[in-house]
Amino acid sequence: MKHMPRTVALAYLTFGVLWIFFTDRALVWMHFPPETVLRMQTTKGWLFIFGSAAFIYLLLKRYERNARLATDRLLESQNQICRMNASLEHRVAARTLQLESANRELEAFAYAVSHDLRAPLRSMSGFSQIVFENAPPSLDEKNLDYLCRIRDASLRMSALIDDLLNLSRISRSEMTPRPTNLTQIATEAAATIRDRYPDREVELTIAPDMTVEGDTRLLRIAMENLLDNAWKYSAHADPARVTVGSQQVDRERVFFVRDNGIGFDMAYSGKLFGPFQRLHAESEFPGTGIGLVTVQRIIARHGGRIWAEAQPDRGATFYFTLGADAQ
Repeated sequence: MKHMPRTVALAYLTFGVLWIFFTDRALVWMHFPPETVLRMQTTKGWLFIFGSAAFIYLLLKRYERNARLATDRLLESQNQICRMNASLEHRVAARTLQLESANRELEAFAYAVSHDLRAPLRSMSGFSQIVFENAPPSLDEKNLDYLCRIRDASLRMSALIDDLLNLSRISRSEMTPRPTNLTQIATEAAATIRDRYPDREVELTIAPDMTVEGDTRLLRIAMENLLDNAWKYSAHADPARVTVGSQQVDRERVFFVRDNGIGFDMAYSGKLFGPFQRLHAESEFPGTGIGLVTVQRIIARHGGRIWAEAQPDRGATFYFTLGADAQ
């Protein structure tokens, strides 16, 4: 429709030029007297006026019909899009409710199972320790080794259950976002990790004045897990170095925890944040495989994301962001 005036003017001009050219040629070719030619030119002018009017009328009616059809199609498309959006929103809302319900049931199940398993595991660990301490001299080393294995397995299972319970509590706990000093949180978490590894010497660097909006308690748990990870996997480095800092990337503040430890092959990075997934042997680097899952859950609840970059024997860096929408 926006090109209609241009099209009408062009059509009118073309029709007028052709009409004048051919009718004048015809009058010359027929050799009419001058008086007849004058009358015929007057008649020709009136015919041109009525013909042009009829032509423009038909052209306008055509454009009007096309515009009406286009408007009808547009309205129908808009109505169809509205119906599709309403249906999509309804399905998304229904699926969201189903997913939330399934998550709540799964978390409740994990909490109940983990809670119920703790008592028998404590019994296994306690009784195996008693048998080990009161074993008669006739008990050979093989059987003593079996008792040690039972005790160690029950202790490891107990630690795994504790981590699962903590993960469940983190998922269900209320958040209290507020301005938080991440530098102080990292410093306090590092002090806890140093006490956990009293025989380790680690050169620690923490950037100053890192303030964020978040839940202090949850961020402390996340930072403690990341630093524990860095401490653990830099055990063979001499000297071991761990750095906590931040950098600006595309108008987004990105925080990181970096170590110069054993690192890993990026081909297996997809396993990092899966529960019970491990990239190194447990005998060399003990753990339950829940720490990074916990960190990812906390970062996600803060509206952020976490990822890692590493090379074998050249250390690893865990990057994370903290969004504005914490829930």
